[in-house]
Amino acid sequence: MARPKGTTRAKKPIMKREFERLLRSIDSSLDVQASTKIKFICAFTLLYLTGCRISEIINFTTHDLQKMIDENEYSLTNATKTKATRLISFDSNKVQVQLLKKILPEKERYLFCKNNSTQAMSVASLKFMTNKFIHKTLGELYSTHSFRAGYITVAHKIGLSLEHIRQDIGHKSIATTARYATVTSDEIAQSKNMIAW
Repeated sequence: MARPKGTTRAKKPIMKREFERLLRSIDSSLDVQASTKIKFICAFTLLYLTGCRISEIINFTTHDLQKMIDENEYSLTNATKTKATRLISFDSNKVQVQLLKKILPEKERYLFCKNNSTQAMSVASLKFMTNKFIHKTLGELYSTHSFRAGYITVAHKIGLSLEHIRQDIGHKSIATTARYATVTSDEIAQSKNMIAW
């Protein structure tokens, strides 16, 4: 069944500027508990660096994060939407690895535990709380999935082919990848300023 007309909105990608704005907002939030702030920073950092979905990071542990740091890559075995195994690679100049080190917990555990528990949160719970914070900070046109769109948009802007990005992100169809590789609102505004109206 198709969505009723007028119910869809254009979505915006989360890129470096939006990611940094989210981190500043977490730091300055007085109404967010310390444990929730840690979850937000961890989730947003992983989504920003990997282009993963919430369902792909929900069961990450301290061990998984340490492996990413030590090996500059991580093999994501997917039991979620993207069924194929996906290799997540990190930069050789260590900028990404430094961001990962900042979120590495001291004790072995799930990165996203239920409160007062050692069990992983549900996908729905983490998605709900992170989207609520994103909407409050950036607006309704952003969500956790905007990190995926931002990852693809940046990869496309630096000249990677859509096929390269498709394999990196784990899409089955290149058409899906192409839909994500958006022109940013800043680029649209700049191009309109160049038009001789």
